[in-house]
Amino acid sequence: MRMATILDVGTARSLGVPDAVADLVLPHGMPGEALASIVPGNPLDDHWTCPLDIPGGNLVAWSGTLGEELFSDEPRTWMSEGHERLERFCDDVREPLRNAGRTLCFRPHARHVLSDPQGTLDLLRRREDEPFGLAVSPADLLLPEMIGDAEDHFTRILESMIPRADFVLLADARPDETGENMTACPLGSGVLPAAAVMEAINTRLPEEAWVVVAPSDVPTMTSWRHGDLDSTD
Repeated sequence: MRMATILDVGTARSLGVPDAVADLVLPHGMPGEALASIVPGNPLDDHWTCPLDIPGGNLVAWSGTLGEELFSDEPRTWMSEGHERLERFCDDVREPLRNAGRTLCFRPHARHVLSDPQGTLDLLRRREDEPFGLAVSPADLLLPEMIGDAEDHFTRILESMIPRADFVLLADARPDETGENMTACPLGSGVLPAAAVMEAINTRLPEEAWVVVAPSDVPTMTSWRHGDLDSTD
């Protein structure tokens, strides 16, 4: 398993990365250049921009929404209108990505166009020879109303998406106080099933893929890696 961590854009600039305009994914515990830049915002917004000369050969971005807010509940996003918009986006950026030697890895989310394993894998199959990949964060694909069936959802996510992943972003989440949205929390303190996640990573993740955790979650991930699945330290 190859582990990487995230360097936020402010820290990257302070360390002398002048072209850092996004958070960077870097190998953990070893010297090396950035593996990817995590580009914020909504790619389906007409005003979204992404420089192609930023660090890393990979770009990580959401698949986007037709909603006014990045994580708003907008039903049109999952209907034909949203999927057609994403296909046009892929057509528009395909050649610029190729020319720049970059791969755009989509990060699915339950409220975005790529909101489940089937839709995500279908797009990757349609775009098999194009510069698109997958950065999956399993907890992103759950909403509070799905918690009762979380085991089934995670089984499908881990069995079908981990084998196709370029990056696995291990971030945890739990329902917020309103019960309408998920909110980030330390790894091991939310809905993410440690044993199932590690089994999938150890048996299904491609050798060339990377497991990415936030710096604050590195101790927990290190414990999980060594079999202590109860650790949240």
